[in-house]
Amino acid sequence: MFAKFILVTVLVQLACAQQQFDVLVEFGTNFSTLALETQNEIADLYEFNGEIIREFNRELLLELGRMVPAMREADSDFQAQIDSADGVDNDCLEYVRELRELFLLFQNWDVQDCAYYAHVDLQYDSVNRFLPYAITFLSENTRSISQVVESFGRNNAIAEFDALVQELDGEWEYYQTLAVSFGDFLFDEILLHANVADRVYRELFECRETALELQQADHEYILGYLDDNCA
Repeated sequence: MFAKFILVTVLVQLACAQQQFDVLVEFGTNFSTLALETQNEIADLYEFNGEIIREFNRELLLELGRMVPAMREADSDFQAQIDSADGVDNDCLEYVRELRELFLLFQNWDVQDCAYYAHVDLQYDSVNRFLPYAITFLSENTRSISQVVESFGRNNAIAEFDALVQELDGEWEYYQTLAVSFGDFLFDEILLHANVADRVYRELFECRETALELQQADHEYILGYLDDNCA
């Protein structure tokens, strides 16, 4: 009879131990499932962020694509004016052509400046707007996978099992809150790209107009030499 009592006691203890272990397994499964879902959502936001940045750079290239042909066409017309000039000796024509080459260098610098500053602003925003936060969320999300083992390492699971479960309950609530909040935060970060892009496009438009005006002023200045045969 006593042996049966001992056996029942052992079986009950084993059942309780199994139930406790099942709780930890459930925590582990929940953490892993949530981590996978969160990782997939962050991956989707990564892709969306990349699409937005590619589109902004495409628009930037189109703006530059409008600028360069316009300046090339203006330069071609300018060369035609030089070639068709009447009453101008060869020495003056040669000097005017040298001036054109010199001012063409300045005009190219204007184009490069427009492209450089637009690129720098967009690049800085592309690198610093979304990615640092997404990387932080991914790192924290990855940590959740090993949360049960981590909590094991700083709790006395034998003597204070309830304290271990309580900690895991708190961590579970934290990661759930993180999973809910990170999506909205990262999406808002993506939307903020538009503010920078809008400013960059406006500044690039102004830069392009200024470059065209300066080119026109250069042409008028150089043509002035042809009016009096470089006298």
